[in-house]
Amino acid sequence: MGKSILDGRSKSLIAKQQSIQSLHSLIASTLEQHGITENHIEADIIIMDTLAINRVELISSQDSIVSTDQLHSIESIITRRIHREPLAYILGYQPFYGLDFAVNSNVLIPRPETELLVEEILNTTISYNNLSVADIGTGSGVIAVTLAIMRGNYKFYAVDQSAAAVELAKQNAKAHNVLGKIDFKTGHLFANTKDKFDVIVSNLPYIPSSRLEQLDPELSWEPLQALDGGTDGSEVISKLIYESVLHVKPDSTIFLEIDHSHSDKLINIANKIFPASSIQIKQDLQGFDRILIINPFGRNLT
Repeated sequence: MGKSILDGRSKSLIAKQQSIQSLHSLIASTLEQHGITENHIEADIIIMDTLAINRVELISSQDSIVSTDQLHSIESIITRRIHREPLAYILGYQPFYGLDFAVNSNVLIPRPETELLVEEILNTTISYNNLSVADIGTGSGVIAVTLAIMRGNYKFYAVDQSAAAVELAKQNAKAHNVLGKIDFKTGHLFANTKDKFDVIVSNLPYIPSSRLEQLDPELSWEPLQALDGGTDGSEVISKLIYESVLHVKPDSTIFLEIDHSHSDKLINIANKIFPASSIQIKQDLQGFDRILIINPFGRNLT
């Protein structure tokens, strides 16, 4: 094969037999050399995906020899990964809330912070049936699909301005058997509906335009419109709060994932638009303000 991209010498990954244990060490060290911090975790994922094994099998099969075809596949993955293409795009899926979702470069890769957003909604709605939910900026559909699985008698509306993202979200809904429960639309914010909703949830772009070039290289592979929140990062979310006036009921709740630097500004906007509102801020696992919860008229779901 000539010079290997893995070790910088003439010896290729597939030039000799590799046990799972030795292969793991080689993958992790190669990723680390290219600035990838979670190299051991990614080495686990790459091996499990390629060999179609689970974590228990990975741990119990350390001395097993990896086939030449599997080594070829792994080398192909690593070739892309060391150019900082996100592993989720390479493998074509990303775990979210215990489920696997298809992802590609048309959608943002789901983050753990968004799992917290879903968790807040599930905790808030645990005692309620037959609610209507709007997922604004659905992307790959992880929020709407996960909630549709967990809240089977709810009605869902999911919209994104990217037609390619909506198609992928539909694929994910179909894969998880909830396609018939979600009304998918292409458009910006509430452009395609006049309905009012019990729950409005959104993970819109919140990174300031000026900060985009300073982010990790992996983010350059993700769609710019899913990252760019405008001059200060809060423009799109602010517009959503303004437009939500026409789409809330007396006891609606709005759940927004935000950047911690925007919490004061967005709270002020919410108080201006909804003077009677009650507002909560929830922190992420690092202690940063991450979830803004607005009850527009100070009333909880009934």
